[in-house]
Amino acid sequence: MPSGHSSGSGFSHSSGHFSGGSSHSFSHSSGHFGGSSSSSRSSGHFTSSRSSFSGTRPVHRPWYRPRVVVFGGRQVYLGTGRASAFSVLGVLLVIALMVSVFLGISWSNVEDTLSEQREEYTYYQEMAQYAYEHPVYRYTANVNYEPEEYEYSGKFCINYSFETPSGIEVKGHSYFVYTYNEVLQLWDNGNGTVEVALDCQNTEIVSWTDSVPLDYKDMSFEADEEYVANLDSRNTLRIGTFIMIGVTVLLGAMAILIPLTAKKATAEQIAANNQTSTDSQSQSTPTGTWRCDYCNTVNDNSKDRCDGCGAKRQK
Repeated sequence: MPSGHSSGSGFSHSSGHFSGGSSHSFSHSSGHFGGSSSSSRSSGHFTSSRSSFSGTRPVHRPWYRPRVVVFGGRQVYLGTGRASAFSVLGVLLVIALMVSVFLGISWSNVEDTLSEQREEYTYYQEMAQYAYEHPVYRYTANVNYEPEEYEYSGKFCINYSFETPSGIEVKGHSYFVYTYNEVLQLWDNGNGTVEVALDCQNTEIVSWTDSVPLDYKDMSFEADEEYVANLDSRNTLRIGTFIMIGVTVLLGAMAILIPLTAKKATAEQIAANNQTSTDSQSQSTPTGTWRCDYCNTVNDNSKDRCDGCGAKRQK
């Protein structure tokens, strides 16, 4: 006789997992549990008038017991509904927290970029202003430009170069502050020039001498399209971060509220619940076997996973 099944000519089941009349007869023959007044068993397949399923992948039948958790120094019961909601909220809370951290880091990185751009803006503004007041730091450069190559969100920059009397070629470029027509006018079909301001920290001009178009002194920070794009990204990330922080706080509050509103579990209640569960299982599960909490399949004690659904045995 296979382990895990009781002997005898009659078999009754009160748990509601098998349908039929008021009583069932049990025989070890064709291997099927039927929904009629008689049933039989063999190859591990179960069929009934309501459902049929394979012994290796049965219909999932959750079988929960009240969960007892410790919260705020007390033990509380979480019923099936509360336990499921608590689990879902826990997953959502972790996701929201991770998204908040990601958005916060991205926001911080964009802020660093904007800070660097502001420092550069101040530096080149001072350079252009000083060169404007001291002509020795000004130079006329040739505009080298192909319009299609230096565009950023509708704004354009120019590349320029000039050669010193000693034969040193110095190259430079502007920010994305010009419109298409402005840059074409500066380029003038390859014959255009622009007055540039040179770095005033060193009077000796070398190939890597820093420079900027002299008209940069009259341009606002917002004229630079690259700065505007970073500013928009910063604002979007900031709003997204605040929203996700709010969602995280809300989910956290809901997760706290669930056990706070749950029924307090006393020691007597826990003991009585455990005893009731033990008595119920001992009456319905044959000695030397264990019943799966999910699909109700009876398994031998030597097995750690259910033959029916593969779930791990709950100790």
